[in-house]
Amino acid sequence: MAWFNRKEDQDLQEQNVRCGCPPRPCCPGPTGPTGPTGPTGPTGPTGPTGPGGGATGPTGSTGPTGPTGPSGATGPTGPTGPSGATGPTGPTGPTGPSGATGPSGATGPSGATGPTGPTGPSGATGPTGPTGPSGATGPTGPTGPSGATGPSGATGPTGATGPTGPTGSDAASDLLAAYSTPSAPGTGGQPLKFDMNAVISGSSISHTEGSSDFTINTPGMYTVAFNGNFAPASNVNFPLPVSLDLELNGTIVPGAAAAHSFHTSSDAATLSFSFPVEISAAPATLRIMAQGGNFVYTIASFSIYKVKNEQQ
Repeated sequence: MAWFNRKEDQDLQEQNVRCGCPPRPCCPGPTGPTGPTGPTGPTGPTGPTGPGGGATGPTGSTGPTGPTGPSGATGPTGPTGPSGATGPTGPTGPTGPSGATGPSGATGPSGATGPTGPTGPSGATGPTGPTGPSGATGPTGPTGPSGATGPSGATGPTGATGPTGPTGSDAASDLLAAYSTPSAPGTGGQPLKFDMNAVISGSSISHTEGSSDFTINTPGMYTVAFNGNFAPASNVNFPLPVSLDLELNGTIVPGAAAAHSFHTSSDAATLSFSFPVEISAAPATLRIMAQGGNFVYTIASFSIYKVKNEQQ
C-alpha cells in the first residue's frame, strides 16, 4: 500500500507541474474543507507491474457477458470412441413391395419315382368314340375240342339193299346221357352233379339223378363226352383258373380234361372233351372233378357209350 501512496503523490506533483500549480509544502497545515470534485483527468499510462506477493483482493462481481467471438477453426476429428452396447431391437417395419421375379433357375435332376398311390375312383364313362377301321384278320386259331354229339337227324329214305357182308360180332348198344340245366355252383375239389338222365340204353351204365357218380357195371371199352358252359362266381379274385378232369375210381384219366382262365366277371367259356376209357374191372365209378376257384356251370351234359366188350 505504501508504494501505491507514493505513486499517488508522485502523480499529483506531476499533474501540478503540468497545470502550473505551486508545489505542496513539506509540512502540511491543517486540512481545509474538501473542495468540489474536479473533472476526471485522462487515464494515465499503465505503470510497471509491481512486485508480486500482495494478498489477493476479493473477487469482483462478474461483468456482463461480452459478445460471442467468431467460431474458431474446426479441430481435427478425435479418435472414434468404443462402440456402445447394442440397443433393443426395434419393431419390424412394414413389408416392402415384392421385388421383380428373377430368371428361372436351371431344371434340377429328376427325383426318384415315389411309390404308386392308391387307385382313385373310376371317372365317369366318356362318350363312345367313333368306330375305328377294321383290323387285319388274325391267324386262324387252333381247332377246338369236339362238341357233344347232337341228336340224330330224321331218318332218310331206305337205300337199296347192299350185298350181305361177313358175319360180325354183336354191336354194343349200351349208353347213358345225363345233363344239368339250371345254373349250379361249383368249386375246386368237388365233382359236378347232373340232375337229370336223358337217355339210358342197356344195363352196363347207371346213374342216379342229382348225383355226380356214374357206375360202369360191365368191363369193356367206353367213350365219354362232356360239354358245359362256365362263368366265374361272385366275389372271386382274378385271374380265376378252372379245370375239369375225368376220374376213374378217384384217379385222374390222363388226357380227358378241359380248362379255362377267367379274367373278368363277365368272362364266360364252354368247356368240353371226348375221350376213350377202358374199364378192366366192374363195378367202376366215373365222375368229373373240378379244380380251381368258385364258378357257376349250366347246360352241362355227360354221355357214356360202350363201344366194345372186354375180351374174355
